[in-house]
Amino acid sequence: MSKEQLTNDQEPVIKERKRGQEGSTSFLSSLGIDLSNVHVRVSLNPEDKELIQSTLKEISDKVDYRWKVTQGIMIVALLLSAGVQVVNWL
Repeated sequence: MSKEQLTNDQEPVIKERKRGQEGSTSFLSSLGIDLSNVHVRVSLNPEDKELIQSTLKEISDKVDYRWKVTQGIMIVALLLSAGVQVVNWL
């Protein structure tokens, strides 16, 4: 939109897109491609599967530890702010 149109106290035209609504055709269906019966199967070697599982376990443990540390810091901050408030009241 140009600046002239915006200074005339007119609101810009907003068009809504049709997404995921019934009756709307997707790009693939407009090309005649039907993916409703396509299934994907991924197979891994047992060593690779164990490596992925152990790596995910390590990441999960780190996230849990860091979340517990964060919760501890938040509790300390709340207690200190409550202590400061009590001191201000005295």
